[in-house]
Amino acid sequence: MTSGKQIGSLVRQLRKAQGMTQTELAEAIGRTMDAVSMIERGNSVPSVETLMALSKALNASIESLLMPEDFQITPARRDKLNQGYAVLASLPDDKLLIAVDQLKALARSS
Repeated sequence: MTSGKQIGSLVRQLRKAQGMTQTELAEAIGRTMDAVSMIERGNSVPSVETLMALSKALNASIESLLMPEDFQITPARRDKLNQGYAVLASLPDDKLLIAVDQLKALARSS
């Protein structure tokens, strides 16, 4: 997974490539312009919900926002990631927060 600064840099690059301002992107994802600015500077890592909104607004897969270009992903891993994404997307907000906290804990223990 990439760092917050790498995600932010990619978000800025994709936004500019589409000729969008930070304000326009903020409106498209339901966040403030300050939130978009913090993401682009790498001062804030977007939540799962924000990543989903960014993915849609920027016409980019969530995977492309999170994985470096040189990261080689196997078809089996891609399938597992897609399954996990589908499960997360189907959860109500309260359970999604729990799931994200658990995933963060797993990532820290690796």
